[in-house]
Amino acid sequence: MQFFDFRTACVIYLCSHVCIAVLLSVAFSDKRARGARLWIVGLVAQILSVPFFVLRSSPPGPFPLLAGNALFALSWVCFWASFDVFFGNKRSFWSYALPPALAAVVAAVFAGAVKPRVLLLTTIFAAEAWCIAAVVLRRVREFRARVILMLGAGYLLAGCSYLVRAGVVLLSPQDFPDPFAPSLGQNVAMLLSVPSLLACTLGFVLLHRDMAEEEVRRLADSDPLTGLQNRRGFEAAFTRELRGAARAGAWTSLALVDIDHFKAVNDRHGHGLGDEALRLLARIVVRELRGDDCVARIGGDEFCVLLPGAAPERAAAVAERLRLAVASHDWRALGLADPLTVTIGLSSHRGGADDAGEDFLRLADMALLAAKQMARDMVLHADALSRRSADA
Repeated sequence: MQFFDFRTACVIYLCSHVCIAVLLSVAFSDKRARGARLWIVGLVAQILSVPFFVLRSSPPGPFPLLAGNALFALSWVCFWASFDVFFGNKRSFWSYALPPALAAVVAAVFAGAVKPRVLLLTTIFAAEAWCIAAVVLRRVREFRARVILMLGAGYLLAGCSYLVRAGVVLLSPQDFPDPFAPSLGQNVAMLLSVPSLLACTLGFVLLHRDMAEEEVRRLADSDPLTGLQNRRGFEAAFTRELRGAARAGAWTSLALVDIDHFKAVNDRHGHGLGDEALRLLARIVVRELRGDDCVARIGGDEFCVLLPGAAPERAAAVAERLRLAVASHDWRALGLADPLTVTIGLSSHRGGADDAGEDFLRLADMALLAAKQMARDMVLHADALSRRSADA
Protein backbone atom coordinates (compact mmCIF):
# COMPACT_ATOMS: atom_id res chain seq x y z
CA MET A 1 0.00 0.00 0.00
CA GLN A 2 1.33 3.44 -0.93
CA PHE A 3 1.62 5.85 2.02
CA PHE A 4 1.60 9.66 1.84
CA ASP A 5 4.97 11.08 2.77
CA PHE A 6 5.21 14.41 4.59
CA ARG A 7 6.08 16.38 1.44
CA THR A 8 3.06 15.03 -0.46
CA ALA A 9 0.80 15.72 2.51
CA CYS A 10 2.08 19.30 2.73
CA VAL A 11 1.51 19.90 -0.99
CA ILE A 12 -2.08 18.59 -0.78
CA TYR A 13 -2.71 20.58 2.38
CA LEU A 14 -1.26 23.85 1.08
CA CYS A 15 -2.87 23.67 -2.37
CA SER A 16 -6.32 22.90 -1.00
CA HIS A 17 -6.15 25.63 1.64
CA VAL A 18 -4.76 28.28 -0.71
CA CYS A 19 -7.43 27.56 -3.35
CA ILE A 20 -10.23 27.69 -0.80
CA ALA A 21 -8.86 30.86 0.82
CA VAL A 22 -8.70 32.63 -2.56
CA LEU A 23 -12.18 31.49 -3.60
CA LEU A 24 -13.73 32.52 -0.29
CA SER A 25 -11.93 35.88 -0.37
CA VAL A 26 -13.66 36.59 -3.68
CA ALA A 27 -17.00 35.10 -2.66
CA PHE A 28 -17.12 36.97 0.67
CA SER A 29 -15.73 40.33 -0.41
CA ASP A 30 -19.01 41.86 0.82
CA LYS A 31 -18.55 43.28 4.33
CA ARG A 32 -22.03 42.09 5.29
CA ALA A 33 -20.88 38.44 5.23
CA ARG A 34 -20.79 37.94 8.99
CA GLY A 35 -17.72 36.11 10.27
CA ALA A 36 -16.42 35.28 6.78
CA ARG A 37 -13.23 37.30 7.14
CA LEU A 38 -12.37 35.57 10.39
CA TRP A 39 -12.87 32.22 8.70
CA ILE A 40 -10.50 33.23 5.89
CA VAL A 41 -7.96 34.45 8.47
CA GLY A 42 -8.19 30.99 10.03
CA LEU A 43 -7.33 29.38 6.69
CA VAL A 44 -4.38 31.75 6.24
CA ALA A 45 -3.11 30.93 9.75
CA GLN A 46 -3.18 27.22 8.91
CA ILE A 47 -1.31 27.90 5.67
CA LEU A 48 1.36 29.92 7.52
CA SER A 49 1.80 27.15 10.10
CA VAL A 50 2.93 24.59 7.51
CA PRO A 51 6.46 26.03 6.91
CA PHE A 52 7.13 25.92 10.65
CA PHE A 53 6.13 22.25 10.79
CA VAL A 54 8.49 21.60 7.88
CA LEU A 55 11.35 23.39 9.69
CA ARG A 56 10.78 21.47 12.89
CA SER A 57 12.90 18.55 11.67
CA SER A 58 16.04 20.40 10.71
CA PRO A 59 17.10 20.73 13.52
CA PRO A 60 14.18 20.38 15.97
CA GLY A 61 14.47 23.74 17.71
CA PRO A 62 11.75 25.09 20.02
CA PHE A 63 10.81 28.15 17.95
CA PRO A 64 9.42 26.32 14.87
CA LEU A 65 7.41 24.04 17.13
CA LEU A 66 6.11 26.92 19.19
CA ALA A 67 5.23 29.12 16.19
CA GLY A 68 3.70 26.34 14.10
CA ASN A 69 1.46 24.97 16.84
CA ALA A 70 0.44 28.41 18.10
CA LEU A 71 -0.58 29.41 14.56
CA PHE A 72 -2.48 26.17 14.10
CA ALA A 73 -4.37 26.63 17.36
CA LEU A 74 -5.03 30.26 16.39
CA SER A 75 -6.56 29.12 13.10
CA TRP A 76 -9.15 27.05 14.98
CA VAL A 77 -9.85 29.99 17.27
CA CYS A 78 -10.58 32.09 14.16
CA PHE A 79 -12.98 29.43 12.87
CA TRP A 80 -14.66 29.33 16.28
CA ALA A 81 -14.91 33.13 16.46
CA SER A 82 -16.29 33.31 12.91
CA PHE A 83 -19.28 31.15 13.89
CA ASP A 84 -19.75 33.14 17.09
CA VAL A 85 -19.96 36.30 14.96
CA PHE A 86 -22.36 34.62 12.54
CA PHE A 87 -24.67 33.33 15.28
CA GLY A 88 -24.28 36.38 17.52
CA ASN A 89 -22.65 34.48 20.42
CA LYS A 90 -20.79 36.45 23.07
CA ARG A 91 -17.60 35.11 24.69
CA SER A 92 -14.80 36.58 26.75
CA PHE A 93 -11.42 37.36 25.19
CA TRP A 94 -9.81 34.59 27.25
CA SER A 95 -11.99 31.92 25.66
CA TYR A 96 -10.22 32.65 22.40
CA ALA A 97 -6.75 33.42 23.82
CA LEU A 98 -6.42 30.24 25.90
CA PRO A 99 -6.00 27.57 23.13
CA PRO A 100 -3.11 29.30 21.26
CA ALA A 101 -1.43 30.11 24.57
CA LEU A 102 -1.72 26.49 25.73
CA ALA A 103 -0.41 25.22 22.38
CA ALA A 104 2.61 27.53 22.59
CA VAL A 105 3.38 26.48 26.17
CA VAL A 106 3.07 22.77 25.39
CA ALA A 107 5.30 23.10 22.31
CA ALA A 108 7.94 24.98 24.29
CA VAL A 109 7.91 22.81 27.42
CA PHE A 110 7.76 19.44 25.63
CA ALA A 111 9.98 20.30 22.66
CA GLY A 112 12.16 17.23 23.25
CA ALA A 113 9.38 14.86 24.36
CA VAL A 114 7.49 13.82 21.25
CA LYS A 115 4.75 11.61 22.68
CA PRO A 116 3.53 13.95 25.47
CA ARG A 117 3.73 16.91 23.09
CA VAL A 118 1.73 15.22 20.33
CA LEU A 119 -0.86 13.90 22.79
CA LEU A 120 -1.44 17.31 24.41
CA LEU A 121 -1.40 19.32 21.17
CA THR A 122 -3.73 17.00 19.25
CA THR A 123 -6.08 17.03 22.24
CA ILE A 124 -6.14 20.86 22.08
CA PHE A 125 -6.79 20.85 18.32
CA ALA A 126 -9.47 18.14 18.55
CA ALA A 127 -11.17 19.96 21.44
CA GLU A 128 -11.27 23.18 19.40
CA ALA A 129 -12.77 21.39 16.37
CA TRP A 130 -15.39 19.65 18.51
CA CYS A 131 -16.27 22.89 20.31
CA ILE A 132 -17.02 24.41 16.90
CA ALA A 133 -19.13 21.34 16.02
CA ALA A 134 -21.09 21.84 19.25
CA VAL A 135 -21.61 25.56 18.52
CA VAL A 136 -22.90 24.74 15.03
CA LEU A 137 -25.09 21.75 15.92
CA ARG A 138 -26.93 23.78 18.57
CA ARG A 139 -28.45 25.79 15.69
CA VAL A 140 -29.88 22.81 13.82
CA ARG A 141 -33.47 24.04 14.33
CA GLU A 142 -32.73 27.59 13.18
CA PHE A 143 -31.19 26.79 9.78
CA ARG A 144 -31.49 24.07 7.18
CA ALA A 145 -30.73 20.83 9.03
CA ARG A 146 -28.63 19.29 6.26
CA VAL A 147 -26.33 22.33 6.13
CA ILE A 148 -25.84 22.35 9.90
CA LEU A 149 -25.25 18.58 9.95
CA MET A 150 -22.71 18.92 7.14
CA LEU A 151 -20.80 21.54 9.09
CA GLY A 152 -20.99 19.55 12.31
CA ALA A 153 -19.77 16.38 10.57
CA GLY A 154 -16.88 18.31 9.00
CA TYR A 155 -15.61 19.57 12.33
CA LEU A 156 -16.14 16.20 14.03
CA LEU A 157 -14.04 14.55 11.30
CA ALA A 158 -11.33 17.16 11.77
CA GLY A 159 -11.10 16.37 15.47
CA CYS A 160 -10.95 12.64 14.71
CA SER A 161 -8.08 13.15 12.24
CA TYR A 162 -5.95 14.69 15.02
CA LEU A 163 -6.70 11.82 17.37
CA VAL A 164 -5.71 9.30 14.67
CA ARG A 165 -2.36 11.04 14.30
CA ALA A 166 -1.93 11.05 18.08
CA GLY A 167 -2.72 7.34 18.22
CA VAL A 168 -0.07 6.54 15.63
CA VAL A 169 2.58 8.37 17.67
CA LEU A 170 1.55 6.90 21.02
CA LEU A 171 1.50 3.32 19.67
CA SER A 172 4.85 3.69 17.90
CA PRO A 173 7.69 1.59 19.44
CA GLN A 174 10.17 4.37 18.65
CA ASP A 175 11.33 6.75 21.38
CA PHE A 176 11.09 9.78 19.06
CA PRO A 177 8.43 8.94 16.48
CA ASP A 178 7.71 11.35 13.64
CA PRO A 179 3.97 12.26 13.69
CA PHE A 180 4.13 12.94 9.93
CA ALA A 181 6.03 9.80 8.87
CA PRO A 182 4.51 7.77 6.02
CA SER A 183 2.14 5.26 7.58
CA LEU A 184 -1.38 3.93 7.56
CA GLY A 185 -2.23 6.50 10.23
CA GLN A 186 -0.94 9.30 7.97
CA ASN A 187 -3.21 8.08 5.17
CA VAL A 188 -6.24 7.81 7.46
CA ALA A 189 -5.60 11.28 8.89
CA MET A 190 -5.39 12.74 5.37
CA LEU A 191 -8.50 10.88 4.24
CA LEU A 192 -10.36 12.36 7.20
CA SER A 193 -9.01 15.90 6.89
CA VAL A 194 -9.71 16.39 3.16
CA PRO A 195 -13.48 15.61 3.31
CA SER A 196 -13.57 17.54 6.58
CA LEU A 197 -12.22 20.64 4.84
CA LEU A 198 -14.66 20.23 1.95
CA ALA A 199 -17.64 19.72 4.26
CA CYS A 200 -16.70 22.70 6.44
CA THR A 201 -16.13 24.98 3.45
CA LEU A 202 -19.27 23.98 1.57
CA GLY A 203 -21.35 24.14 4.73
CA PHE A 204 -19.96 27.58 5.57
CA VAL A 205 -20.83 28.89 2.10
CA LEU A 206 -24.34 27.38 2.19
CA LEU A 207 -24.94 28.80 5.66
CA HIS A 208 -24.17 32.30 4.39
CA ARG A 209 -26.30 31.73 1.31
CA ASP A 210 -29.23 30.73 3.51
CA MET A 211 -28.70 33.83 5.64
CA ALA A 212 -28.63 36.04 2.53
CA GLU A 213 -31.83 34.46 1.20
CA GLU A 214 -33.53 34.90 4.57
CA GLU A 215 -32.47 38.56 4.61
CA VAL A 216 -33.97 39.05 1.14
CA ARG A 217 -37.22 37.44 2.29
CA ARG A 218 -37.25 39.56 5.43
CA LEU A 219 -36.74 42.77 3.46
CA ALA A 220 -39.44 41.75 0.97
CA ASP A 221 -41.89 41.23 3.85
CA SER A 222 -40.89 44.28 5.91
CA ASP A 223 -41.95 47.91 5.92
CA PRO A 224 -38.74 49.98 5.62
CA LEU A 225 -40.11 52.91 7.65
CA THR A 226 -41.37 51.14 10.77
CA GLY A 227 -39.62 47.75 10.58
CA LEU A 228 -43.00 46.02 10.88
CA GLN A 229 -44.28 43.52 8.38
CA ASN A 230 -45.70 45.02 5.20
CA ARG A 231 -48.88 43.95 3.42
CA ARG A 232 -47.11 41.05 1.69
CA GLY A 233 -45.71 39.72 4.95
CA PHE A 234 -49.03 40.18 6.71
CA GLU A 235 -50.98 38.30 4.05
CA ALA A 236 -48.62 35.32 4.38
CA ALA A 237 -48.96 35.34 8.19
CA PHE A 238 -52.73 35.80 7.89
CA THR A 239 -53.06 32.79 5.61
CA ARG A 240 -50.92 30.59 7.89
CA GLU A 241 -52.90 31.60 10.97
CA LEU A 242 -56.28 30.94 9.35
CA ARG A 243 -55.14 27.47 8.29
CA GLY A 244 -53.97 26.67 11.82
CA ALA A 245 -57.19 28.05 13.32
CA ALA A 246 -59.27 25.99 10.88
CA ARG A 247 -57.47 22.79 11.93
CA ALA A 248 -57.85 23.55 15.65
CA GLY A 249 -61.28 25.21 15.53
CA ALA A 250 -59.73 28.17 17.37
CA TRP A 251 -60.60 31.85 17.50
CA THR A 252 -58.61 34.46 15.61
CA SER A 253 -59.22 38.19 15.77
CA LEU A 254 -58.14 41.00 13.51
CA ALA A 255 -57.79 44.71 14.33
CA LEU A 256 -57.45 47.41 11.68
CA VAL A 257 -55.88 50.51 13.23
CA ASP A 258 -56.22 53.84 11.42
CA ILE A 259 -54.66 57.13 12.62
CA ASP A 260 -57.24 59.88 12.86
CA HIS A 261 -56.66 62.92 10.64
CA PHE A 262 -53.09 61.92 9.85
CA LYS A 263 -53.08 63.87 6.57
CA ALA A 264 -53.40 67.05 8.64
CA VAL A 265 -50.25 66.06 10.55
CA ASN A 266 -48.25 65.76 7.33
CA ASP A 267 -49.70 68.98 5.94
CA ARG A 268 -48.96 70.94 9.11
CA HIS A 269 -45.64 69.47 10.26
CA GLY A 270 -44.19 67.93 7.12
CA HIS A 271 -43.63 64.32 6.11
CA GLY A 272 -40.42 64.02 8.13
CA LEU A 273 -42.20 64.50 11.44
CA GLY A 274 -45.09 62.42 10.14
CA ASP A 275 -42.68 59.53 9.52
CA GLU A 276 -41.32 59.89 13.07
CA ALA A 277 -44.87 59.72 14.39
CA LEU A 278 -45.52 56.52 12.42
CA ARG A 279 -42.35 54.91 13.78
CA LEU A 280 -43.27 55.86 17.33
CA LEU A 281 -46.84 54.61 16.95
CA ALA A 282 -45.49 51.28 15.64
CA ARG A 283 -43.36 50.91 18.78
CA ILE A 284 -46.36 51.70 21.01
CA VAL A 285 -48.48 49.06 19.29
CA VAL A 286 -45.76 46.39 19.49
CA ARG A 287 -45.21 47.17 23.18
CA GLU A 288 -48.85 46.44 23.99
CA LEU A 289 -49.01 43.05 22.23
CA ARG A 290 -48.07 39.47 23.08
CA GLY A 291 -45.14 37.70 21.45
CA ASP A 292 -47.28 35.65 19.06
CA ASP A 293 -49.41 38.60 17.92
CA CYS A 294 -48.58 39.94 14.47
CA VAL A 295 -48.61 43.63 13.55
CA ALA A 296 -48.11 45.07 10.08
CA ARG A 297 -48.26 48.41 8.33
CA ILE A 298 -50.55 47.79 5.38
CA GLY A 299 -51.01 51.36 4.17
CA GLY A 300 -49.82 54.90 4.68
CA ASP A 301 -51.35 55.41 8.15
CA GLU A 302 -53.12 52.08 8.54
CA PHE A 303 -51.90 49.16 10.64
CA CYS A 304 -53.24 45.66 11.02
CA VAL A 305 -52.94 43.51 14.15
CA LEU A 306 -53.52 39.77 13.99
CA LEU A 307 -54.45 38.24 17.36
CA PRO A 308 -54.16 34.41 17.27
CA GLY A 309 -56.38 32.60 19.74
CA ALA A 310 -58.24 35.79 20.72
CA ALA A 311 -62.01 35.53 21.14
CA PRO A 312 -64.12 38.69 20.57
CA GLU A 313 -64.04 39.77 24.23
CA ARG A 314 -60.28 39.58 24.52
CA ALA A 315 -59.79 41.24 21.12
CA ALA A 316 -61.97 44.15 22.23
CA ALA A 317 -59.94 44.52 25.44
CA VAL A 318 -56.63 44.49 23.52
CA ALA A 319 -57.92 47.03 21.00
CA GLU A 320 -59.14 49.34 23.76
CA ARG A 321 -55.75 49.07 25.47
CA LEU A 322 -54.04 50.02 22.20
CA ARG A 323 -56.37 52.98 21.71
CA LEU A 324 -55.71 54.29 25.22
CA ALA A 325 -51.94 53.80 24.90
CA VAL A 326 -51.87 55.93 21.76
CA ALA A 327 -54.22 58.60 23.10
CA SER A 328 -52.35 58.95 26.42
CA HIS A 329 -48.90 59.26 24.88
CA ASP A 330 -47.21 62.67 25.05
CA TRP A 331 -47.18 63.44 21.33
CA ARG A 332 -46.27 67.06 21.93
CA ALA A 333 -42.83 65.89 23.04
CA LEU A 334 -42.35 64.70 19.46
CA GLY A 335 -43.27 68.16 18.17
CA LEU A 336 -46.91 67.60 17.25
CA ALA A 337 -49.38 70.37 18.04
CA ASP A 338 -52.18 67.91 18.90
CA PRO A 339 -52.14 64.35 20.28
CA LEU A 340 -52.67 61.46 17.90
CA THR A 341 -55.65 59.16 18.24
CA VAL A 342 -56.58 55.97 16.44
CA THR A 343 -59.81 54.33 15.34
CA ILE A 344 -59.92 50.54 15.41
CA GLY A 345 -62.17 48.14 13.54
CA LEU A 346 -62.35 44.57 14.84
CA SER A 347 -63.53 41.23 13.55
CA SER A 348 -63.26 37.77 15.08
CA HIS A 349 -63.42 34.42 13.38
CA ARG A 350 -63.64 30.85 14.67
CA GLY A 351 -62.02 28.44 12.27
CA GLY A 352 -63.81 25.40 10.97
CA ALA A 353 -62.91 22.47 8.76
CA ASP A 354 -64.66 23.94 5.70
CA ASP A 355 -64.28 27.64 6.51
CA ALA A 356 -61.41 29.71 5.07
CA GLY A 357 -62.59 32.97 6.69
CA GLU A 358 -62.79 34.82 3.38
CA ASP A 359 -64.87 37.69 4.87
CA PHE A 360 -62.66 38.13 7.90
CA LEU A 361 -60.68 41.15 6.67
CA ARG A 362 -63.70 42.68 4.93
CA LEU A 363 -65.69 42.69 8.18
CA ALA A 364 -62.86 44.42 10.08
CA ASP A 365 -62.65 47.01 7.32
CA MET A 366 -66.41 47.63 7.47
CA ALA A 367 -66.19 48.08 11.26
CA LEU A 368 -63.33 50.54 10.83
CA LEU A 369 -65.20 52.62 8.24
CA ALA A 370 -68.32 52.68 10.42
CA ALA A 371 -66.33 53.77 13.48
CA LYS A 372 -64.69 56.60 11.53
CA GLN A 373 -68.10 57.80 10.36
CA MET A 374 -69.51 57.64 13.89
CA ALA A 375 -66.95 59.36 16.10
CA ARG A 376 -63.30 58.32 15.57
CA ASP A 377 -60.96 57.60 18.52
CA MET A 378 -62.99 54.50 19.29
CA VAL A 379 -63.08 50.72 18.93
CA LEU A 380 -65.90 49.00 17.05
CA HIS A 381 -66.31 45.25 16.62
CA ALA A 382 -67.96 43.86 13.50
CA ASP A 383 -70.31 41.84 15.72
CA ALA A 384 -71.59 45.03 17.37
CA LEU A 385 -72.01 46.58 13.93
CA SER A 386 -74.07 43.57 12.82
CA ARG A 387 -76.28 43.81 15.89
CA ARG A 388 -76.87 47.52 15.28
CA SER A 389 -77.83 46.79 11.68
CA ALA A 390 -80.21 44.05 12.80
CA ASP A 391 -81.81 46.35 15.42
CA ALA A 392 -82.24 49.08 12.83
